[in-house]
Amino acid sequence: MAMRFSVDEVLEMAVELERRGIAFYENLTKKTSDLKSREIFIFLSEEEKKHLEYFQKMKDDLNKQVDFVPDTMDETSHYLGSLIENGVLGKVLQGLDLTQGDSRLEKALEIGMEVETESVNFYESLEIMIPETKKELLKEIVQEEKKHYAMLMGIKKELGK
Repeated sequence: MAMRFSVDEVLEMAVELERRGIAFYENLTKKTSDLKSREIFIFLSEEEKKHLEYFQKMKDDLNKQVDFVPDTMDETSHYLGSLIENGVLGKVLQGLDLTQGDSRLEKALEIGMEVETESVNFYESLEIMIPETKKELLKEIVQEEKKHYAMLMGIKKELGK
């Protein structure tokens, strides 16, 4: 049975995902000797920092809005719960080092791509839970996460992996 979450809990998860994303990309920056890869990982880390600020601000704003009632549907809550319970996002939120025991850059890139894909699904599911005024910014973050995936795929291809 999938878990159910409040809007505040979901936004806290988004904040934590971005924190873990920052640490993930900073770790990749340290692991790679390739200058271009390092620059991209630094860029991705900085992007995650921007997302962290956005979700933290959204969380703070929503906590101040006593009149906001999210439009949550059981299906959406169950879907979010399933993503967290069964996917890589749950492992990320638990703080597991997904590259532990396998520090190859190729494996780290694959994990990064998987996290970006699941993050897109997670963030797209948030749309029903946030006020109309915040939806455009959320869509921009989703587009950035898709670009991150493409960058990671590009690095992987360049490395011949």
